Amino acid sequence: MMDKLHRLLKRQLESCFANMDVPEELQPFILAVNQAYINQDKDRELLERSIDISSKEYNENMEKIRMLQSQLVQQEKMAGIGQLSAGIAHEINNPLGYTQSNLDTLKKYLVKIKGFLDTLKNIEDILKTEPTEEVRNLLEIIETSQKKNKINIIIDDIDDIIGESIIGLNKIEKIVKCLLGFARSSASEFEDYDLNKGIIDTLAVADNEIKYFATVVEELGDIPYIEVAGSSINQVLLNLIINAVHAIKETSHKGLLTLKTFEENDSVYCSIADNGSGISKENIDNIFTPFFTTKPVGMGTGLGLSIAYDIIVNKHAGAIKIESEEGKGTTFIIRLPIHHKGEVAK
Repeated sequence: MMDKLHRLLKRQLESCFANMDVPEELQPFILAVNQAYINQDKDRELLERSIDISSKEYNENMEKIRMLQSQLVQQEKMAGIGQLSAGIAHEINNPLGYTQSNLDTLKKYLVKIKGFLDTLKNIEDILKTEPTEEVRNLLEIIETSQKKNKINIIIDDIDDIIGESIIGLNKIEKIVKCLLGFARSSASEFEDYDLNKGIIDTLAVADNEIKYFATVVEELGDIPYIEVAGSSINQVLLNLIINAVHAIKETSHKGLLTLKTFEENDSVYCSIADNGSGISKENIDNIFTPFFTTKPVGMGTGLGLSIAYDIIVNKHAGAIKIESEEGKGTTFIIRLPIHHKGEVAK
């Protein structure tokens, strides 16, 4: 009988009866107590299992809440950046317009001034053929004044200044248009979107980050418009491009950033490749996990790629994959359906 009893009850009986046999009249009571011990163990196991399940569900729900909060913060941040970009672009656009117009007018005026100076030179040449003393004095005054005021040098410089200013203003105009394009797209509404233009706009917005560290190669194919939430896709492109530049920064060479687009099987693809530091094998499986980051504390939250994954996969029913080799570089490949089906994923 003792061998079949619960370990705790067995220990208690051994301490009470030592080597004596348990009286027969107590055996039904002992069996009832033994069953109570067994039932208590089962109840405890069920309770522990229930606590484990509840704890796991709680942690999962808290993780979802944290990710949702982060996404809301990121979306609010992007919306703020978009509004700020649009405001700045509009503020720049007005003076840019009249400055370009003034330079165009100045360029036309310079042509007229050059015409007048040519006429003056012709008159000088004519007067030099049979000059009187008075004419010689006048010609000398003109020549001295031209040399003293460096008129010929100034005219040549004005040509260069106007040319360089027009090039600079055209570049500003391009950046402003890209900023407006980057800011105008809706973060939630699906619309016809030109992925190639989105890439060009994003590159212009991120140019200050890129130009010192990487040469950009654009291999943009002939692709159709796609139905997406434009601002969200811009957010993904910006995040991946900035990540690529940061990976290149970690190397000692000026890198190469290659962007390709193409159409295949009712989808449009975009690949963003760099020859930066790459990602180690032990980290690559966690790359889309919220808050996972290989950057030092204070240098990144690890949210960018998890949000990019959510936007592409959950919101747009697309796909995003990564190919990387440590020390050689990384390629992100995005697939987006041409036609959106259903409502925007929340």
